[in-house]
Amino acid sequence: MLRTQNKRLCFVAITLVPFLSWQTLAAQDDDGHGGHSHGEYIDLATLGMSGGSDHTGHDGLVGGRTAITSEAVHAYNALRDFVGLGPVTMDDIGGWAFANSLTNNSQAWGNDQMGVGMWYAMQGAKVGWMADNTFDPQVVADIERTARLGNQKQVMAMVYQYGHKGFADYLIKSGSQQNFINTLKMEPHYAGWMHDRCHGMLSIEGVAIAHDVNHLTVLSHDQMQPFMNDTWDWPQWPALEVSESRVLEYFQSMVVLGDPLGEHLSNLGEPSTPDDPADPPSDPGSGSGNGPYTAGDISVEVSGDLWWDGFTATIGVHNESNSNLSEWHFRFFSSHQISGTPWGCKVQTTDLGNGYFEHRVSGADWATGIPAGGSWYVGFNGNQGNSLGNSGLLDGPKLFDGGWIGE
Repeated sequence: MLRTQNKRLCFVAITLVPFLSWQTLAAQDDDGHGGHSHGEYIDLATLGMSGGSDHTGHDGLVGGRTAITSEAVHAYNALRDFVGLGPVTMDDIGGWAFANSLTNNSQAWGNDQMGVGMWYAMQGAKVGWMADNTFDPQVVADIERTARLGNQKQVMAMVYQYGHKGFADYLIKSGSQQNFINTLKMEPHYAGWMHDRCHGMLSIEGVAIAHDVNHLTVLSHDQMQPFMNDTWDWPQWPALEVSESRVLEYFQSMVVLGDPLGEHLSNLGEPSTPDDPADPPSDPGSGSGNGPYTAGDISVEVSGDLWWDGFTATIGVHNESNSNLSEWHFRFFSSHQISGTPWGCKVQTTDLGNGYFEHRVSGADWATGIPAGGSWYVGFNGNQGNSLGNSGLLDGPKLFDGGWIGE
């Protein structure tokens, strides 16, 4: 099980791979050029390149997708450090994969062990951060897409909402936040290792193999769905038959280097619980309690964090209709003011002159419209009006303390 053992806030930097063990190949991209340099990190293509599936070259790096590099090992080791485990190298991770039937060939040769290790480090870092009781494959797609679209604030809001308790703060304080976000952007098919070196045949629940479950991080062309096939056009059907708990166990086994069919879930998965906030003020408007909050074809949910005299709000906006929405908005009364630049939305505020404000929130940038049945998570920071306390979680009644208006 993933357990905290002497958690440290300071992540100790290590050498990702002993330099003497590096064996680079003259790999070629689809356009005939050699592997690309990524500064201090190794591009997976320099360890070998294959065209065994779609989207393996730089022509497949679309929609913000990026190449796989050894920066993933930094993000992976940060996660291990967070749960009290020591750092490992790409060779260590690759050796684990070969020992557990998660590869094409039973024995490594050439650069296989390093490359396989880099690939599984990426996979573990992309998923293993998620809390046990909030795990949802759709969130994997949502956070990958959000990272690729460049919205780092929303990425971190999702880590606070769905991650192991304390992990978001750990990323920030340890200086590993950017490594984590960059790893989320990486395209699993890049350089061909997913199919030609990491195609594990291990049976999972008798309905899928390891390779199928690895497709959790492969997204549809529009990046809205997880568990997609390498064409990005239809799901990896066998993986959809695997229980969600087994999927998370499998990815957490990558983090602890344990049995892929073993039990690795932990009590780390409990989301942060709020301190007791101050009693909310009497409601001067027509509040709607705990919701649901609806405005025409959308429903709205609120989460976020409280901090000294302020808050960060994450707003889930869901299209409940069967049609695409080209725009959306909702309104509410609140004693709180919005500050800074919102992400995925814009806010128009009217001072009501009685200590309350009317805020009109509408979609902007990448979240201007919402596909049929789809969702966006947008957000903003704010200054507290009526006191909510200096720690804990934000919810609808706290944010909409003057009343919900809807449309």
